[in-house]
Amino acid sequence: MSVFPLLLLITIIILGIVVSTELIAPGLIKEGFQSQNETSYWTFFVSPRSDIGPSQEDQTYTRDPRFFNDYADVTRIGTAYDFCRMIAPVNDPTNLFFACALAGTDNLDSAKFLTPSVKDGFQVSYDDYMRDANGDGRDDYCRIIKSGDSSWQPTCVVSTDTGFDSKEIVDSAPPPDIQTLLTFYQACVVWLRMMSDLKDTIGNITVQTAGGIAIDERPRRDTSDGLQFNGINQFLRISDMPDLSLGFHVPLRSVRVFMVWAKFDAFTNNAKLFDFGNGKAQDNVFLGILGKGDPKVSGGALRPLICGDESTVPPAGSGAQLVTEMSPQRLMETSSANINEYVCLDPELSPRRLSPSFPPTGMTGDTKNATTATLIYEVWDKQARKMRIKANGAVPLGKWVHIAIAATNDDAFRPNLGVYINGVKIIEKEGGFLPSTGSMTNCYLGKSNWMNATSQYENRDELFKGSMFDFRMYQGSVSEQLIQDTYSWGKSRLNL
Repeated sequence: MSVFPLLLLITIIILGIVVSTELIAPGLIKEGFQSQNETSYWTFFVSPRSDIGPSQEDQTYTRDPRFFNDYADVTRIGTAYDFCRMIAPVNDPTNLFFACALAGTDNLDSAKFLTPSVKDGFQVSYDDYMRDANGDGRDDYCRIIKSGDSSWQPTCVVSTDTGFDSKEIVDSAPPPDIQTLLTFYQACVVWLRMMSDLKDTIGNITVQTAGGIAIDERPRRDTSDGLQFNGINQFLRISDMPDLSLGFHVPLRSVRVFMVWAKFDAFTNNAKLFDFGNGKAQDNVFLGILGKGDPKVSGGALRPLICGDESTVPPAGSGAQLVTEMSPQRLMETSSANINEYVCLDPELSPRRLSPSFPPTGMTGDTKNATTATLIYEVWDKQARKMRIKANGAVPLGKWVHIAIAATNDDAFRPNLGVYINGVKIIEKEGGFLPSTGSMTNCYLGKSNWMNATSQYENRDELFKGSMFDFRMYQGSVSEQLIQDTYSWGKSRLNL
């Protein structure tokens, strides 16, 4: 045999080995003169489509940019050149399906490589991503969905030579951010992210809006400004039944954790972040602020001057005098006997001895320039107030704050309740109360059930003015780590 045919045969054999290796294990062989992103032999012959991409779409489809909207490698060429996104036919915009416009197929059907549609039972989730979940060299489409046993799992639609297979698998090693999100889902019964829409991530409730309040449904993004309430006529009402009551899918008696981010643009009077009940002073459980913020101490007087130039506090020696608020521990450290000085400021369990939820006009002090407000959380049983927790100065004006009210033990009826501010527990109430009834008719975010209550003893409550983000309710107890992870997750998305 001559030299030339032998060299040709050797060359063909080597080329065959290279091609076979690329098909079996893309990227194993490192070709010369290529960029860092081009790890496959086939990237010399194909390129991303020029007619479908981040800012271009097939005119026969509409894209929902709140889902995965980026390049991936589903054709196993070793480089993310296939553009994948969630789309629906123009004439049927709610019938979503996930499709990839394959590299090197310009002007051909951009939705041929696709999943089943929503109308065919395909489940969708904003928490979606692309990853080679089964190790075959192709990216699969994954998202967090509820499985048949009611647990939340990172479930993937497997990529094949011709499209996405109808078979789905569980991703055994999801990315770290997905692992964190999975912990947020477990035992959660309501999750309003107030990020890309006003839908419940868990799917248990529906949301009605008032005053034209709306969220900016911009493309998929990692940051948010939250949902803004104008304090005039805007609030949300949540329900899980056609009669607008809440308690069928979300039995309130079993809710053990409330969490929310809030930013007060103004301390409107007795503003509520949420108030669930059957009307004014009827089975309510609410979280809000006391009055219009914390009064300022000016000129040594805590009370307003209502008798000309004379203070309502008597002269020294003739009656009780103004003192700096102290903890019992501090009083014991600084006095020989505190029996005449110490007054218990903790909440009492007997409703008849509790101070009013809403102080009479003129008794809240000068709050005109208040920079903080007292957080208040109350639970009512029918018309009796069973519990009140106060956190003085816990709410800042004009700044985001994360608030969590969480059971800290497993007592089914009277668990200890912790108040967490920005991930740190500041109060623990022993023997607390859970919501007293399983179903409530008036469940609001940003509005109080006392809105229409006015008398000489009570100030009229006002609507919340500010922004809200990431409202959640959990049936089971949660760990302090989850509360801290929730705080870190929200802090990142609020750009704090």
